[in-house]
Amino acid sequence: MDRPMTTNNKKDMVQIPSTDYTFHVEYRWVEGLTLDSLVQDDAGIRYTNTYQFETPGYLMDKTEVTNAQFKEFMDASGYKPKWSKNFLKHWKNGTYPTGQGNHPVYWVSIEDAKAYATWAGKRLPTEEEWQLAAQSTDGRAWPWGNLYDPDKANMDSEETTPVGSYPEGASPYGALDMTGNVWEWTDSKQLDGNHYFCWIRGGSHYFAKGSRWYIQGGPVANYQRLKFWLMTPALNRSPSVGFRCVKNL
Repeated sequence: MDRPMTTNNKKDMVQIPSTDYTFHVEYRWVEGLTLDSLVQDDAGIRYTNTYQFETPGYLMDKTEVTNAQFKEFMDASGYKPKWSKNFLKHWKNGTYPTGQGNHPVYWVSIEDAKAYATWAGKRLPTEEEWQLAAQSTDGRAWPWGNLYDPDKANMDSEETTPVGSYPEGASPYGALDMTGNVWEWTDSKQLDGNHYFCWIRGGSHYFAKGSRWYIQGGPVANYQRLKFWLMTPALNRSPSVGFRCVKNL
């Protein structure tokens, strides 16, 4: 496939140095959760996992992959998914909605995301790489620090915002939108009994006001993960899940 002209620039990536990192993550089942109780972190059945992680260093996209970047990939590569149902469901006539070129792409499966990453000479981040880029090594709760701040991310709105709209919400390494806007795929496919799943990270812009046993909305802290059941690519596409890429140094 043709190589990208504008989506593979290192200036659009941040560098995460080689380091040893204590990876601590939590996830939980919650029902009828309010925004306040999510932020206070006081509801649900919680599961935790902690272990040491060593990385040789890597580059990560500064922001989520945008509609315009994904269209460039589509135009250059001629990519057509094997299963097209729900693929880029919000696009019309082969392009994204007017004025949303710089919004994060969504309605893409993990297979779609990996196809883009391969074309761009990159790959999807592991869950550990994603969290390190958001958190650094100091264990902070949010990319910008330990205090929740609704003004530093797109956390509770009806729509996505252009990537990079909240520069004050940057992580210690300069990565933007690591919470809110859209959930992000990680390269973490696993088997849970008889079912495959993937961990998605970062939360989304939309916060449903009712029960959410499957894809909760709104912001999530750096140490929180969500299990996304993998069924078919059509059902693995969501209006609240996008992605960003990493590149080996």
